[in-house]
Amino acid sequence: MARGLTLVKLLDNLRTELHASLNPAHNNQVRDKQVAFLQSTQEWLWEDFTWPHLRVFRNYQLQAGQYLYDIGADFDIDRIEKIEVKDGGVWRPVLPGIDAAHYAAHDTELDQRSWPIRRWRIAENEQIEVWPRPDTNGTLADLEGYFKVTGIRKLRPLVADDDRCDLDAQLIYLYAAAKSSPGSQEGKFALNLANKRLAKLKANLTPRRQFKMFGIGRCEPPRRMFVGQYRPPST
Repeated sequence: MARGLTLVKLLDNLRTELHASLNPAHNNQVRDKQVAFLQSTQEWLWEDFTWPHLRVFRNYQLQAGQYLYDIGADFDIDRIEKIEVKDGGVWRPVLPGIDAAHYAAHDTELDQRSWPIRRWRIAENEQIEVWPRPDTNGTLADLEGYFKVTGIRKLRPLVADDDRCDLDAQLIYLYAAAKSSPGSQEGKFALNLANKRLAKLKANLTPRRQFKMFGIGRCEPPRRMFVGQYRPPST
């Protein structure tokens, strides 16, 4: 895919599709509108499909007793795909959702701790809450006690002339041209090309199911026992 084009180059391509002048001075009055079309088009495409190249993996150290974690401003919290925790040398799934039954087993408000973390949810202030509160600190050397977040990152700004697009440039300026000139021959032609390209890219990027006749999974080491009811260390 033709990613990484600058905003000024996207504008040139958009104006070419619209059969408009490429002289920036001739586009002063419509430049802001053209930029807005490009920005909104990229945002729509970002929401429309899970683009594999925007998938990121981030590791965060668990701290004993801490249950709320910031995951970074460029990580889109609403597009988290999975969370895993490193336990016994293996990345194990942490399931979404924390409800009253979980708090009854290990009350976060009472600082009841256990291991490993089993659940997560989106909390206030764009943070991740994990349950139960961990009872140990993660270690950087082997990432034991770290949790990994997998998801889709946010788009980078597309404001300055040298800002670069995150998605396919042809899709962006073709769809922007179609929105800029709806009903015209140029707009209809751009829309047709954009739809064909989007369908092709989605087909190429959609994983194909694979079938294995034989084989077994990796043997996992024994896990720490999950304590069903909290007992203070002094008892």
